[in-house]
Amino acid sequence: MKEKKSHFRFDFSISQAGFILSLLFDFVIMYFDIKIGMVCLSLIVLLAIYNLRLNRKKNKQLLEYIETLTLNIETASKDTLLKFPFPILISEYNGDIIWYNHKFLNTVKNKKLIGRNLKDELPELYSAVLEGKSRLEKFEHEGNFFDVLVTIVEVEEGKNDKKFLNLFYFVDVTDFVLLQKKYEMQNIVFGYLTIDNYEDVLSSAPEVSKSSIISEMEKRITDWFYNQIRSDVFLMKYERDKYFFICNKEAFNKMQERRFSILEQIKEVNLYNKIIPTVSCGIGIRQDSIFQAQKDAKTALDMALSRGGDQFVIFYGGKFEFFGGKTKEHEKRSKVRSRVMAQTIKEIVKHSDKIFIIGHQYFDLDCLGAAVGLSKLCLNLGKEVYIVINSFNPTIRNFLQMLLDDPLYQNIIIDQQKALKMKTKTSLLFVVDTQRTSYVDVPQMILEFEKIIVIDHHRRPADWIEQALICYSETYASSVSELVAELLSYEGIKLKKLEAEILLAGIMIDTKGFTKNVGVRTFEVATYLRENDALPESIKEYLKEDLESYILKNQLISNLQILHNNIALVIDYSQACRDNVIIAKVADELLNIKGIDASFVVCKIENSILISGRSNGKINVQLILEKIGGGGHLETAGARLEKMSIDEAKEVLVKAIEEYINENKNS
Repeated sequence: MKEKKSHFRFDFSISQAGFILSLLFDFVIMYFDIKIGMVCLSLIVLLAIYNLRLNRKKNKQLLEYIETLTLNIETASKDTLLKFPFPILISEYNGDIIWYNHKFLNTVKNKKLIGRNLKDELPELYSAVLEGKSRLEKFEHEGNFFDVLVTIVEVEEGKNDKKFLNLFYFVDVTDFVLLQKKYEMQNIVFGYLTIDNYEDVLSSAPEVSKSSIISEMEKRITDWFYNQIRSDVFLMKYERDKYFFICNKEAFNKMQERRFSILEQIKEVNLYNKIIPTVSCGIGIRQDSIFQAQKDAKTALDMALSRGGDQFVIFYGGKFEFFGGKTKEHEKRSKVRSRVMAQTIKEIVKHSDKIFIIGHQYFDLDCLGAAVGLSKLCLNLGKEVYIVINSFNPTIRNFLQMLLDDPLYQNIIIDQQKALKMKTKTSLLFVVDTQRTSYVDVPQMILEFEKIIVIDHHRRPADWIEQALICYSETYASSVSELVAELLSYEGIKLKKLEAEILLAGIMIDTKGFTKNVGVRTFEVATYLRENDALPESIKEYLKEDLESYILKNQLISNLQILHNNIALVIDYSQACRDNVIIAKVADELLNIKGIDASFVVCKIENSILISGRSNGKINVQLILEKIGGGGHLETAGARLEKMSIDEAKEVLVKAIEEYINENKNS
């Protein structure tokens, strides 16, 4: 169109030039002969009039052609929309539906939608309207699946008015999706199931009941797989307390729909046994390899057991998913595992030239106690050992200063720069009181060392330190200081008074003065430390809080909110709290309120949001905080959130609490 218009203008310019030249030539003729000149002038005028009329006619024809072409295009576009073989919907920019074709009408089962808004009728598509740009959406409606192309079109309403419309093109992919789901249902599922506390359950029962207990546990397990799941499952018992099973994804989905109810059913075995049985299961899911599914199942089972058992762990697509884990792990009576660990750790230390010990961010007393205990073990074996501290909690300041004043330890406590310069290929790294890579005080050291040993008492998270040679994690233990002190007691190592008191302080802090999470082995370790001159009264003196902390703690409690009648929530909007120990103390204090089963305290310290969770055992705070990237124990857990405001952190936490409550309504 533009080319024709310019061509018309070019022709007209030539006519004008010819007219001017003709006039000039005529004036010359008139100069010599006026009569002939007048005749020529008349002819020139007639030609000019004819040329003008001809140009007007051409212009009119061109305009008519353009209008006809536009009309034809509009008619073709409308006809295309009406006869388009796929469903189409058009809405205003705000989501009001203004038109759709017959194919779309069939899709929504003849439901009249003109004049209605997508937000109310098809909320899945309304998000595309809010996005405000062209995109591809997935859409499901009454069992049918569509790929929806959303485009934004600009239209003119008048000479100066413009508006935007949303065009939705629907491509039916139902057959493909159903085929994909059918294929997925045939995925190979391999599982390992074990009775966590088989020996302890039997030893807690009279001799005459033991065979009945064994029979009842086996009956409940086989009944759950064969009678309740009622699908293609192959189950086999390969040891007295261990099973493996193979099934497809369809059978696995049935297990998941029942929320792995065998976890609760096995606990109903009560034939004069004082300890209730629990089971753990690891499941691997693969599309084509049963061998890889078996390896994944083994990894998942190890994860389940390291988290305290009584849970199903699914390893699928490189990610862990957790179900259960609601009960507190019972203290293990047998010391075989800890003695084997002590011997293994000692051998690895002997074959290392230098040993470095790190903990989690903001070293606390439990972390420091474990580090001091391990350094004593290494020194006793004649090894060069260093404790690497990058950040620490104010509660350890007094003990840390006493260590720095001690001639033996003043050269042992170093920073990360010095540690990284000193390490060699045969150096060993201990990580204490955490298994999470992101929580380590010096994350870079995890990447630098080939030999790593992890000692912890928290449940294993999904992002644990996988490259560790040994991961000695016992969730029944009160503290990591307890585990390390127990290793020292096996070796019969004599401790200095300061070393013993720091270890005992670590235990006292994590047990709230021997009132929580304590077992027989906790008191045995405390006795060993007391024999090495540790005085609880001296430790209590060091742990006393100052007046400012006491006032701040009470100010935080005054911001108390109650959720679901039994969950206490405190948000530090004033951002006055600068100590995560105070956060933990406030969370502990809230449990003393009648009717409160769990408490959460949210504070912003520097650029991070810290959340401390506590429970009396009725609510699993670990499962709640795991949903937002945290972890810990059933009764004690924490989380650190980055790049988030305190209001956003509250919203995320409350959502996690709601999810946990909804998941456990019917269990």
